[in-house]
Amino acid sequence: MADATYGASTPTETEVVDDERTTLIQKRRPRRLRRSVAAAAALILCGTAVKVKRGSIREYRLGSDVGELGEYPTATWEAVNNDSVEKVYDLEEHILVTTEVNNAYVFYKELLFGRLGRATGTLDPSKGVRVKSHAYATSAWNTFQSNLDDKLVKANSIVWVSVVNTMDTLVAGGMQKELNAMGVADEVIYWGCNSGETCDGSDGELLVGECVYTYGDDVLLHNTLLRTLLSYELPLTIVLASDLDCKTRLPVTHHKIIYAGDSSQAQFDEYVSRGGDAAWFPFGYEGVVTDDEVDELVENVEASLKAEKDTLLSYSGSVIYRKPSRVRLGEWAISGGIEEMEQLAARSGLKLDVESYGMYGMDIVHPEGPEVEWTAGVSDPDSDTLQGRSYYVLAPAGDVWTSGRMLEALTFGAIPVVDQTYKTDGGLSAKGCEDPALHWHEVAADTFVFVDDWPKLPETLVANDALDVEKRAARVARLHGVLRRVADDARDAILTPPKNAKTVCETVPLFDDELQQLVQQAYDYYTQPAPEGAPFGGMPWFDAFVENPSLPTNTCGAKDLSASNGAKCFDEACALPSAASFDCKAVDTTV
Repeated sequence: MADATYGASTPTETEVVDDERTTLIQKRRPRRLRRSVAAAAALILCGTAVKVKRGSIREYRLGSDVGELGEYPTATWEAVNNDSVEKVYDLEEHILVTTEVNNAYVFYKELLFGRLGRATGTLDPSKGVRVKSHAYATSAWNTFQSNLDDKLVKANSIVWVSVVNTMDTLVAGGMQKELNAMGVADEVIYWGCNSGETCDGSDGELLVGECVYTYGDDVLLHNTLLRTLLSYELPLTIVLASDLDCKTRLPVTHHKIIYAGDSSQAQFDEYVSRGGDAAWFPFGYEGVVTDDEVDELVENVEASLKAEKDTLLSYSGSVIYRKPSRVRLGEWAISGGIEEMEQLAARSGLKLDVESYGMYGMDIVHPEGPEVEWTAGVSDPDSDTLQGRSYYVLAPAGDVWTSGRMLEALTFGAIPVVDQTYKTDGGLSAKGCEDPALHWHEVAADTFVFVDDWPKLPETLVANDALDVEKRAARVARLHGVLRRVADDARDAILTPPKNAKTVCETVPLFDDELQQLVQQAYDYYTQPAPEGAPFGGMPWFDAFVENPSLPTNTCGAKDLSASNGAKCFDEACALPSAASFDCKAVDTTV
C-alpha cells in the first residue's frame, strides 16, 4: 500500500486493519459540551465501527462529548476500505459547522469514502484517506478567522464553509449605535410584537441578518471571512455549501473552489471558463445529523437496494407558498391528477404512494376548497424502503435553490423525476439561479425523467418507460453508473490539490463618508412612512415588505412563519457592506 503526498501532513505508515468497513479513529477524547451545541456538531464527527485487531470491535460514538465553550475537538478519521489500497491520501480539513455544510460533508465522508459508498458500490478500492479534522461551532468561527490571520491553516487544507451563514452582521443590529445616533429609535430597529399586542420594542428581538444579503449583487462585499479565505497566501480547497453559491461571483485565485449544490452548476461552468480551478458536488443528504441517523440511512439504503420494487411512483413532501413548484404540482393533483396517476399505476400493475403535508400554500391558492391535501395509496407512509421499492420518485423544487432529493433517490436506487430546470412554475423555484438541473442533464439525460409541467407527468412517465417492464428495469440499472460517475468526479476533486498559479487579493476599505452614506440609506429605510393599510403601531419597513415566492428560502418569507425568530429585513438597504471593493490578480513571476 502506497501513501500519497497530497495534504499538509507527512504520510506515515498505518496498519491496514482487516475490517472491511470504513474506520473512524478518535485520537483525542473530546470534552463535554452543552447539549444544544452538541446536536449541531454530531454529524461532523460521526462514528463508524473500528476493528482494531482480529475478533475485537471497538465503536466510537460521538454522542454529546464534543468539547466545551463552542470549540469542537480535533479528530482524526481514516477510510482504508481493504487490504490492497494503492494510495492513502493524508488530508487536513477545517469545518465551519452549519446545516448546509453538514449535508455536503455526509456526501463526502460517507458516500465517497465510507459506509454509503460500500452499500452502493461507489467506493474506489484503490484509494484511502487519513483525515485530520478541525471543526468549529458558529461561536468559534472567530478562532478560525484568527488561524487564517496567523497563517496556521496548512497548504492544501480543505475548508468547508457556508456563504449564507458567514456574513458580517452589519444589519440594523450590527450598526445599532450608528443608527441610534441618527435618531432611529430602538423600537424601530427591534421587532416587539412577538409576545404581546403592542409593537413598541419593549420586549423586541434584534433583527436577524441572515436573509438580507440575498438581495446584494456582490456577496463578497458583505463577507469578510470569504475575502480572507480567498486572500490566504497558501492554496486551499474551499467547499462552498450554500444556497447563495449561485450569487457568489468569485475572482479567480490559486485556490480550488468546490460548489456544493444544484444551484451552482452554471456558476461552476462560468468560473472554469475564466480559468478558475473548480469542481461541482451535489447538495448532499438532508436530515442526517447524528451518528444514529447516519447508521439508519446506511441501513435503509442497504435494505432498499435489496427490496423488490412494488411501487411505480412515490413522493412525500411539504407544500408551502415558498415552494411554488409544489403548489403547481398540488393544483394539478387535486384537480384530477391523482386519478390520472392512479390509472397509470394500475396499468403498470404497481402501487402509487404520494402524500403532501404542511399545506401553507395550497390553502392560499384554493381558500374556498375544503380539501387541499393530495394523498393516494399511502399504505406505508413511514416505510424506510419506500424509495428503494419505487421505480420513480418525484423530486420537485423546494423552497431553496439546492435540493438533496435527486441524490437521495439516486442513492436509494430510484429514478428521480425532476422539475425540468425548475420551469413548471415559470422559473420562480430557481430563485434567481441559472438552470439548477444543468449537471443532472449532462450526467443522467437517459436515466432521470425531466418534466416540463406537472400536468404532463403521466405522459412524460410513459415516454420514459413507465409501462415497459424491460426498459424500465434497464433505466434503473443505469442509476448505479450515474451515481458512480458523480462520486468519482467528486472524489477526484477532493484528492487533487489546487493547481492554479499564485494570486494576490486586495480589499479596498470603505471611507468614512461612504459608510456614513450607507448608514443614512439604512436610516431612510427604517424611518420610511407606514404604507397604506399598515396596522397602527407596526414597523413600517417590515409592513412594507411584499411577499414573493421567488425570494429564496422558507425563513426569509411569510411573516406569520418567521416572526417568532425576530423580524427579517429583506431589502438590500439593510445590508451594509464591509468593503468598497475586492479583487484578485495573478502574481507576476517574471519580475
